[in-house]
Amino acid sequence: MINNINRIKKTYNTILNVNNLRYSTSITSPNILENSNNNNNNINNNNNNNNIDDFEKVLKNTKVRIPTSALLLPKKPKVCIGMSGGVDSTITAKLLKLQGFDVTGVFIKSWDEVEDTGRCQGERDWKDAVEASKFLDIPMYKADFVKDYWNRVFIDFLKDYKNGLTPNPDVWCNREIKFDLFFDFAKENFGVDYIATGHYSNLYYGEENVNNNNNNNLQLHRSIDKNKDQTFFLCMTKGERLKQAIFPIGGFTKESIVSFAKTIPNFSKITSKKSSRGICFIGKRPLPDFLSQYMTLKPGDFFDISTNSFIKGKKHKGSVCYTIGQKANIDSLPEKYFIVRSDIERNIVYVCPESLFDQFSLYYEFNTHSFNWINEIPTEVKSEQGFKGRGICRHRGDVVNLTIKDTGKTSPIDGSVIYSVNLDQPLRSVASGQILCLFDRNTDRCYGGGVIISSPLYNPTQF
Repeated sequence: MINNINRIKKTYNTILNVNNLRYSTSITSPNILENSNNNNNNINNNNNNNNIDDFEKVLKNTKVRIPTSALLLPKKPKVCIGMSGGVDSTITAKLLKLQGFDVTGVFIKSWDEVEDTGRCQGERDWKDAVEASKFLDIPMYKADFVKDYWNRVFIDFLKDYKNGLTPNPDVWCNREIKFDLFFDFAKENFGVDYIATGHYSNLYYGEENVNNNNNNNLQLHRSIDKNKDQTFFLCMTKGERLKQAIFPIGGFTKESIVSFAKTIPNFSKITSKKSSRGICFIGKRPLPDFLSQYMTLKPGDFFDISTNSFIKGKKHKGSVCYTIGQKANIDSLPEKYFIVRSDIERNIVYVCPESLFDQFSLYYEFNTHSFNWINEIPTEVKSEQGFKGRGICRHRGDVVNLTIKDTGKTSPIDGSVIYSVNLDQPLRSVASGQILCLFDRNTDRCYGGGVIISSPLYNPTQF
């Protein structure tokens, strides 16, 4: 983590695009109608205006939760919102502006597409963000965090794969960039009180002592839209950083946000965009093709555990590219095959047919380290019975009941506490390096998350 604010300041001076792209056009401006190619008659225009009015009433009347200390400010807080050029961040900015917040937009660039043939389509997203800022009538800036992302997220991503782990860079991007560096950037350059994002999650701040900077009363909760909920990606973010954030759309469903956006004239370009999935900088390419640009991949053998033999004539592209539960994609076999273990040192990938896969993929227990407790640690964690909660190991994964306990041991990696996790129902394909997101047993409260340490269920014999 960067603690030296002077060093941060010097970095900002080099990464901020100082061209202020502020526009004065508003939704009621005749310029929008003059530039529109829409030749609908007056009746359709009136109906559309009614839809806009209804949509704006909903946003105006939606309570935005903010820290209690913000209520002492003489006016609504100044907020910097991360604008992606998509529906969620645009409607978030619209909601805040309708409620009188002083809103500034910033597009975060975290990947250098000059080296990557533009697969993350960042320039297109930047243009969409600029168009959204015109409609919203807010200042718009671009911040270049490419070097910071490389040093604080991507290098560890590569190290983890080299060590046979399965990392999730989106989780660490939130922790290191969006809710750490971005807030410091926004505070120093724009003097904001808070940052806001279009995440589908909820923050509850509780009663605060304005002279106390701790986060004991902060609670992170799941969105009401459980399919879109993004709390998993936030569980490793420090509580003191989340306390500086606002999540205005956590009480909406994705469907309703898109419906709001569709009422806006000339906004179809943004509403028709597909939500981002997967790791942005990898895009649609196979993982081996991407990793081969940054490390040497050595082809090796597949070992079929159902026949206790190597699969003749079939080679994998490098054992670091495979993780448990992944399809092996080996052609000319009688049924689908899945990965059950990847041996990095011997460069062997162990596979089995789908009919045997459950035997080697269902986990009832594992450990975690580097646990991030968003606020307090439940006292039961240190008890003999342990803390009974719920958890997920991947975005949109199955939520299962579990018990987590302090083992009294520490991780050789970083000296953090190792916690044991026992599941009431098994989870499929739990890999080391993945994230456990911990919830309360009876509510949507998220206590935090930890990095998983798991042992493959298949242990090869000597052959």
